[in-house]
Amino acid sequence: MQRTEPVAPSRLCGHAQTGSSDVVLVAFNARYAHTAFGARYLLANLGELAQRTALLEFDLQEQPRIAVEKILARNPRIVGIGCYIWNIDLATKVAALLKSIRPATILVLGGPEISYETEEQEIFHYADHVICGEGEAAFPELCNRILNHKAKNNEPGAPSSPLRLRGKTIHAGPVDVAKLALPYDLYSDEDIAHRAIYVEASRGCPFRCEYCMSSLDNTVRYFPEEKLFAAFGRLLERGARSFKFVDRTFNIDIPFALKVLAFFRERHKPGMMLHFEVIPDRLPDELLDAVKECPPGMLQFEIGIQTFNEAVAHRIQRPLDIGKIETNMRRLRAETGVHIHSDLIAGLPGEDLQSFEAGFNRLLALNPQEIQLGILKRLRGAPIARHTAEWNMVYSPHAPYEILSTGQIPFEQMQRIQRFARYWNLVVNNGQFIETAPLIWSRRAACETSRLPAASAVPQAAGRPETDSAFAAFLHFSDWLYARTNTTGNLHMVRLAKLLMEYLSTETGLEEKFVATALWADYQRGNRPDVPGFLKKFGFEKSPDNGQDSPSLLPRQARHLKD
Repeated sequence: MQRTEPVAPSRLCGHAQTGSSDVVLVAFNARYAHTAFGARYLLANLGELAQRTALLEFDLQEQPRIAVEKILARNPRIVGIGCYIWNIDLATKVAALLKSIRPATILVLGGPEISYETEEQEIFHYADHVICGEGEAAFPELCNRILNHKAKNNEPGAPSSPLRLRGKTIHAGPVDVAKLALPYDLYSDEDIAHRAIYVEASRGCPFRCEYCMSSLDNTVRYFPEEKLFAAFGRLLERGARSFKFVDRTFNIDIPFALKVLAFFRERHKPGMMLHFEVIPDRLPDELLDAVKECPPGMLQFEIGIQTFNEAVAHRIQRPLDIGKIETNMRRLRAETGVHIHSDLIAGLPGEDLQSFEAGFNRLLALNPQEIQLGILKRLRGAPIARHTAEWNMVYSPHAPYEILSTGQIPFEQMQRIQRFARYWNLVVNNGQFIETAPLIWSRRAACETSRLPAASAVPQAAGRPETDSAFAAFLHFSDWLYARTNTTGNLHMVRLAKLLMEYLSTETGLEEKFVATALWADYQRGNRPDVPGFLKKFGFEKSPDNGQDSPSLLPRQARHLKD
């Protein structure tokens, strides 16, 4: 659900919501709609110290000085900052300001970004302590040692300070998830109403895909079912309807997956949506049967294909059974109401543009609702780094460390793929152009899967370029759109619609009225209360039952449910 009223860029969560707090946990989320899952786990496991702790959440638009001002307003003795690939730049600036203004404040860092190549990073030099690994046990122990320490002569910072014990870096191993306090009661009513509710049923991954940090933790640990389902039940009772499971391999244990599905299916209410990352070649009949029983729109499966190139998959230790993957995806689309979000990664070692194009076309033929084109990132600690020299892989030195070029894909081509990914997300994935978008790559496919006239009846100017490659066709559109706008942002729905009209009618030769009909069908699906100016000349009129709801209130997934 989209938030409609103004929102302050920071918010306070936890027990110590007024006055001073001995400990302040600081989270920099990518955007307001996200919540700090890791920070809530720390807070939930602080024991008695939780009463003396506050959690401050910011988004990436926050100014560093304002963030520091709000942190120091709590007069903390300890500040903990979670470091991730998406927030490390802002976190570094905040850490530097914090230690400059109040050097006596103890700064503790944690999170995946600081857990590897730790001492090479600028932010490390501002920290008093760094916790590498899972911090739910290590962070409370550290805080208690700091806060309970009696310095010589009761003077802060005396030579016997425990801050010097065991060095600066703490290496924390995997925690026993059965002993963890769960963080779900720390979601506020505002979180439940307006933000993503992250949950997990397990940690770890049995696979060793080298681009992924989960390859470093190959033991899957499951949370106790009784405690887990009780927490989920309380969230449901409070009105939570959208759950994003962060498990890396939800369907590795089929009996457990069936229990989770049954729990939510029995409590289904309109608006419920569960997001799972699934292994695409592990969908036995018993699981598919359970999925079929779930109402359309209740489930979103993130299916990571990453590459269809078997040699590349083998090189990065990615299991790939293409036959099973294709069979299962076809069954999901034909037999269930699952919304499929599928992933490909550009820039993997040894994959060239031709191979990537073939993989994209193969995935598109399976008809997922969304194809997320990711650009390879060099995550700190991930084994993908071992291929850098052999495959001439050049990464950006700045977060999020995306690949700039490889021996097979030069920088200029990688830039085109980057823009392709952005425009595909805007035009196709968000579901606002489900009638119009397919016209970019296939007039016939668009007509066969939409309410448009039969392909044979579509007026068309002579010389319209045709290609069997949807990737090539959309890349041509992407190049045109960038040349036309010189931006990959700032393209709202109406502007995109006008640009699609221009491209499809002038560049591909499709008849204007035919394109306008597709665009009008898409525009109406959002129940918008007007007829765009550029479509008025075609005589379209709003139906009396339209204009009741704003399209912004429709979930992204619901836009794909056109039938």
